[in-house]
Amino acid sequence: MQHPLLNAARAFSWSVAALTLSAAVMPGEAQAAVASVARAQTASFGIANMTCPTCPITVKKAMQGVAGVNSVTINLTTKSAQVVFDPRRTSVAAIAAASANAGFPAKPVG
Repeated sequence: MQHPLLNAARAFSWSVAALTLSAAVMPGEAQAAVASVARAQTASFGIANMTCPTCPITVKKAMQGVAGVNSVTINLTTKSAQVVFDPRRTSVAAIAAASANAGFPAKPVG
C-alpha cells in the first residue's frame, strides 16, 4: 500500500529536481529573455487623436513594432498607454515616434 504523504514528497522532489535541471541547462536565448525582463522598464504615455475603438489597435501595433518593446496596454477611455520595454534596445522617444508615425502623437507622462 502506498502512503499519500510519501507520494507527495516524491512528486515534490521530482519537481524541484526538474526545475533545477532546466535552469542549469537553459539555452542562451532563454537566458537572454530572462535578463531582458529583469531590466525592463515601464513608461506611460498620453495618446492624442484616439477617438474610436480601432484607434488603440493601431497604436498598440505601432508601439509593439519597436524592437525591445515587451508589452503594450492601451486605454481608450483615458487615452493612455503603458509600455514595458528593454531600455538597452529602445527608448521612450522611439516608442513615442512609432505612435506618432501611425497618426497618434504620444507624449511621455511622469
